[in-house]
Amino acid sequence: MENFVGTLIRRERLRQNLSQEGLCKGICVVSYLSKIEQGKAEAGEDILLPLLHRLGIEYETDEAFLKEAGETVERLYEELFSGKMSSPETLQRQRERLMRSPFMLDAMLLLDVWEDRLSPELAEFVSCMDRRQYPLYLLLRLQVNGEDTAGELLRLAPTDFYCCAVGRERYYQGRYLEAIELLSRAYDLAAREGNIWLMCDARLFLGNCYSDTRQTELMTESYRAAKKIALVLGDEQRVSTIDYNLGSTYLELGETEWAYALLQTVSRRDALYYHKLAIALEKLGRREEALGAVARGRAALQEDSYRPDAEEKMLALVEYRLLHPDYLREEEYAREMSDCFAFLRQTMPQGFTRFHLPYMLELLEAERRYKEAYRLLKEFS
Repeated sequence: MENFVGTLIRRERLRQNLSQEGLCKGICVVSYLSKIEQGKAEAGEDILLPLLHRLGIEYETDEAFLKEAGETVERLYEELFSGKMSSPETLQRQRERLMRSPFMLDAMLLLDVWEDRLSPELAEFVSCMDRRQYPLYLLLRLQVNGEDTAGELLRLAPTDFYCCAVGRERYYQGRYLEAIELLSRAYDLAAREGNIWLMCDARLFLGNCYSDTRQTELMTESYRAAKKIALVLGDEQRVSTIDYNLGSTYLELGETEWAYALLQTVSRRDALYYHKLAIALEKLGRREEALGAVARGRAALQEDSYRPDAEEKMLALVEYRLLHPDYLREEEYAREMSDCFAFLRQTMPQGFTRFHLPYMLELLEAERRYKEAYRLLKEFS
């Protein structure tokens, strides 16, 4: 705790452009403050609280609050590392008080995980982080900033949770062999620990990896196992995600009737769902219904969206094809298709780009740009 409070004091002192002499005058000697800031002195509240008060920090000392906060933090960590973290409403509601307590770092890390962000202030407290906090900080740097901290992270914490988390990131990057190895390890570790939520996630993302690499038997096996677990857990959202992923894969494989049947069972109704439904209806020749699905997809963008900019571009392409039967001769379609494909490559997981690869190849072939088509095929093979 001394190391954390010392870092907090030093951080705020520098922010306020105060000298050590100016801060500690009448409270302690400069050399003692220096030791406090370095975490080398176990100062009591009679020293720490006046220093914090002078900096304008009313440090939390309410024992009842601190007890409750500690229990909440422990519960959320336990849930997170088992694969199921409930909404940290208590932390959100008490954020201001927690930021003035010994649980400041824990609250920031847990909230950042939930909100998918990385608070820049955390970098100033790295030296104070314990063995539980630091790996989570490394994970956030990987997930949010795209830094490759995976090696150090798995060396420090080779657990089912972190193997699964890094495996997901490798999947999003299109590094499927690494993802499959990590997710398989995560599944085995989770089964040993009895972490059924992580078992479900590992199997689900293994299915995604096999889907993107066209290993259909392994994909079906993994999704089937993940769906069984999700049904046992009563997790309708995961069940819906699995059926949606299967439907999307069958669309890519040209199994349109089967894809449409699967999409009919999916409970999710976001823009990505309507995008796939519109394509299925387009391929089945049901133009008016497909246009209706595009319209519902656009309406869904206003409510719940993963990446509204990318989803709007994808919906616009389907709409253009539906409204212009001779779209391959249209310069505007060529511009929109090329722009969307480039945008997906830069901003989205590789699976999104791969899904649109046939449409890009179709355009390149129509324009007789065979060398570019060959290079794309080679890149995505």
